[in-house]
This record gives sequence, structure tokens and C-alpha cells, in this order.
Amino acid sequence: MSVPRRYRVALVGCGDIAETGHLPALLAHPRFELAALCDSRAERAQLLSVRSGGVPVFTDYRELLERTDLDAAVLALHPEISVDVAIAFLRQGKAVLDEKPLARSMEDGRRLAREIESLKGVYQLGFVFRYSEQILTLAKLAQRIGAPHVCRVCVSDERLDRANTAHFARIQQCLKNASAITHEGSHILDFYSLWNPAPPRCVHAWAAATQADFNGPNLWHAQYSAADGSALNVEIVWFLPELPSTRVELTGPRGWLHLDPRSGQGELHSAGCAPEKIFTPPLVQNWRGQLDAFAGAIDCGESRAATVYHGLRALAATKAAELSWKEGRTVDVEQIA
Repeated sequence: MSVPRRYRVALVGCGDIAETGHLPALLAHPRFELAALCDSRAERAQLLSVRSGGVPVFTDYRELLERTDLDAAVLALHPEISVDVAIAFLRQGKAVLDEKPLARSMEDGRRLAREIESLKGVYQLGFVFRYSEQILTLAKLAQRIGAPHVCRVCVSDERLDRANTAHFARIQQCLKNASAITHEGSHILDFYSLWNPAPPRCVHAWAAATQADFNGPNLWHAQYSAADGSALNVEIVWFLPELPSTRVELTGPRGWLHLDPRSGQGELHSAGCAPEKIFTPPLVQNWRGQLDAFAGAIDCGESRAATVYHGLRALAATKAAELSWKEGRTVDVEQIA
């Protein structure tokens, strides 16, 4: 029996997501060897190097592009930066695992897709929640409830604490260069596609900033109509000192459910059956599952989970929500795509 190949990988971008998610997952995964750390802030790369046993540090990703001892790159970068970096690694034959969202604009997303198609490169987007056991369990329960249905997903995150200046600056950058609906909502649009494969057709969105110095809206409500007649209501709550509960509700022709994703507990009512208590693991970012999929993609030479096309679909839906809010009208998602 042959031993699966182990891949040498560079982690580019050493911020919070890299530190708390990508780094420990890479160090623990049997199929990957962390060979380089890169960040324009040398102190951040050095911090992660210390935590990973002295992995070599770089401050310019271009120093890594022609390294023949690297098989792949994991990019933990903001979307206004990541597209060009991803293309540079793909052109050198490196596989890329790229943090969501796909890009800052549809134009950049399409440009990346064209490069991947031309190069036949291995590219996987970091939709890490799609590997969560809770999300996969809800996909099975959604089939029992049926369609067309109404789904409501409310996500509250990024608690406002102005004393935490690093976190405040990071979220302000997200609000300035993209939006909360694109950063957070892209996750929802992705994992909802596992519950209902019918693509979103149109959206009407509302958004507001709760404080004058925020770089963009921190509250979002977007109502999507899907091709099968279903409706998805996405609520994003960011940057409040007190955050409401995250929740999922789904109502369809054969029943309904509600769930608290953080506890994993809820209730299912289906036609002709007694109510059932739902017990799932809490919603977590399944970093190990994501790397399992990435290793499999490198093995076979193509990505099958969280592809660039999944990213384009989610990006088109969130960009349509941004346009709907700005213009105060319902927007056709397919026209954005």
C-alpha cells in the first residue's frame, strides 16, 4: 500500500485567521508540511514562525514563486490583495487554497477564473464552514422539509471593542474594501447551496451603519429569491457591543426547523411525526476537512469542493445585494454574474 504524498506549503498572510485557523491545521495535518511563512509585517510572520518551530520567514511572496521545493500556497489575505497573489502562484504551477471571499469585484473574480481555466491550475476557495458536520446535517434535514421553502440565517459576529485597536482596524478594512455581506454573507450563500442547489435569482437588500465613523454598513438584511421559488433571508450583524443570537430557521412543505448554530441544538417538526430535538455539534470552521479536500485536489489535479465557480456564484449574490442597497431596488443576480 503506497503512502500518500506529503505536500510542502507556504502560508502567505499571517493575521488572525492564519494564526488561529490555518496555522494549527497545517501543523497537525499529515498530508502537509509547512515550509514557509510570509507577511509584509515581519513581526507577524516571525510570531507564527516561533509557534511553528522556526519555519523560515519571508516578507515578499514573490521570493517564494520560483521555489521548486514548494507544492502549494495557502493565502490568508484580504480580497483586494489575494487575486493577484493567487494568479502569481498558479502561474508557477503551485496549488492554491485561498481565503474567501473570492475577490473584491466580479471583474477580479472573472479574471481569476480565466487564469485557472487557462492554466488548468488547482485552486480551492476557503469556504471552511461547508465541511462542518452541522452544515452537512442540515443539508439532510432540508431534504426532509422540502422546497420551495423559506430559510432565514442570522449571523452575528465581530463584537465591537474599540480598545482592541488591531481588531477594529481589521474590520474597518473589511468594511472599506468590500462589505460585511460579502465577507460574512459569502459563507452563508456557499453553505446554503448545499441545502438548496437552486441558484439565487434576485435580491432586495437593506443595510445601515450604526456609528458615523464606520467605513460601511455593519447591519445587513438581504432577501433572495431562488430559482425553485424558495426564499433565503440573510441577516448579518457586525460591530455591535452586544450581539444577538446566531440562528437558522427553515420552513417548507413537509415541516419546519429552528436551530441555534452555536449550541447545535434545535427542533424539527415534520408532517405526521412527533417533534424531534436536533442535536448537532456546534457550528465550527472545519479546518481539517478543508485541508483534506485540498490534499485530494492536489492528488487528482483539480478542485471539486469550493471551486472558483462556487466563489463566483456567492460573489455575484453578495455584489447584487450591495447594488440593491445602494440603488434601493430589487437586483437580478444573473445580470451581475
